[in-house]
Amino acid sequence: MKNINKSLILLIVALSFGGCNDEEFLTAEYYQGVVDVNFLTSPAHAKPAVTGVYDVMSYKGTNWDKMILGSSGADDVVEQHGDANWASLIAIDQYRWVPEEQGDPKHIWKYWQAYYAGIQRANLVLEKLPDLEGLNETLKKRYIAEVKALRAYYYYNLVIAYGDVPLILNSMGYEDAINIIRSPEADVWAQIITDLNEANVDLPDSYESPEDAGRVTKGMTNALLNQVYLWQKSWAKAEEFAKKVIDSPAGYELEANYADLFNGVSQNSKEAIFFGMRAAGAEVQSIWSDYIDETNYVVLWGPFASWSWFYQPDTNFVRHNTYIDPNDIRIDTVTYDVDHELYDLNNDGDPTNDPIWKAPPGNIHLMKWIPVNTDLSTGIIWSGGYGDINQMMIRLSEVYLDYAEALVQQGRAAEALTYINRIRERAQASDITTTDKNQLLDIILMERKVEFCFEGKRFFDLKRVGRLQEFLGPLGWKDHMVNYPIPQEEIDLTQMEQNPGY
Repeated sequence: MKNINKSLILLIVALSFGGCNDEEFLTAEYYQGVVDVNFLTSPAHAKPAVTGVYDVMSYKGTNWDKMILGSSGADDVVEQHGDANWASLIAIDQYRWVPEEQGDPKHIWKYWQAYYAGIQRANLVLEKLPDLEGLNETLKKRYIAEVKALRAYYYYNLVIAYGDVPLILNSMGYEDAINIIRSPEADVWAQIITDLNEANVDLPDSYESPEDAGRVTKGMTNALLNQVYLWQKSWAKAEEFAKKVIDSPAGYELEANYADLFNGVSQNSKEAIFFGMRAAGAEVQSIWSDYIDETNYVVLWGPFASWSWFYQPDTNFVRHNTYIDPNDIRIDTVTYDVDHELYDLNNDGDPTNDPIWKAPPGNIHLMKWIPVNTDLSTGIIWSGGYGDINQMMIRLSEVYLDYAEALVQQGRAAEALTYINRIRERAQASDITTTDKNQLLDIILMERKVEFCFEGKRFFDLKRVGRLQEFLGPLGWKDHMVNYPIPQEEIDLTQMEQNPGY
């Protein structure tokens, strides 16, 4: 990437615009200085501007790095291989977390820079869009609501990873940027709640047009509010917002087949509450096209890294986890165990005759986000061309478990069992019957590990419930690693202080 994308302060300066007319709007180059007066001056600018706020979820700086921090930094993924390009994954796995980019792991600063890119874009749009003339007022309100919800989502991911972070709510010039300090977590959480509540007013429950698939809805804002209140241990509020999702007119429901959430069979599943659209090779119409070497392709990393030696499911989790019900299909349907395969990968009638390379030490490959019926027998699928599976950031099964946790914490364990067992029934696992509070909380935590395995949630789940040392301490995690380090370049260029221990 170009140098201007390597820090928050430089992002703030670089995300300003040189002069452009309507014809140049989608391909403009951007320069240091004040936001150009032509930015968002025509109704035609509104949609691509809002699309640009979504777009940061489409490149590796957000979803990919969140998976790395949340899973390689936890106990569901193990990294044992690496080269110049992938050594950073091993550094995360081995708890060699340093704030300097050149020392790896680079995913720590890429995660930071990407979410702040999204926040800066959101702030620019929120400053200009309210005064835009000629745009349908109902649509304008909805666009503003979408952008506020996205800003809240980006801040949510930052605060759970780093703790105190700069709370920036308007576009900034260089002089302002160098004086940035970190805001207390409480202030960031409060702003997230404000943005989500304000967004909720003007968002629909669902969209009629397929062209709007993937846009923010009330379901997303309610689900995220539920998660925010879980972090704050406000159990009644978490219950309230989870129930709004469960009872939503959008009619969310569990996908019948767990594997279909990831193999492309059910791209716009009724289980999806908030997801990133994926269409391999399809360009995004965004005002930030061509900016800082972004691909602007709606593709996740897909099998690009999963079908390889990197981002490999932990052998102890896949084969030796004594909690997992022997009938539970979830792990078997989203991993390929070279040594213990149970199904026919290349459809030749013999599950033992699939010529897939070994990937020591575990010989286990990740199958999530690989299209169904893809011929994997050659082992050659390193291209993003297969990355066309929508990635769900929030889905109904997560809200069920969130709701169950809030109920258990309020002494209503019997009610919680209904929602835990709905998920387990889909997985063909036996029902849970205990109503012991501590046992159920343990069960819910493990259900989250299995249901969302390899999706970048595990580290943050353990952090939220205060059990990082218990599960990750034996793997090398240290107490100061409750928060990831702030990228050192940010510390050097601003007035921010580093997290303790780094």
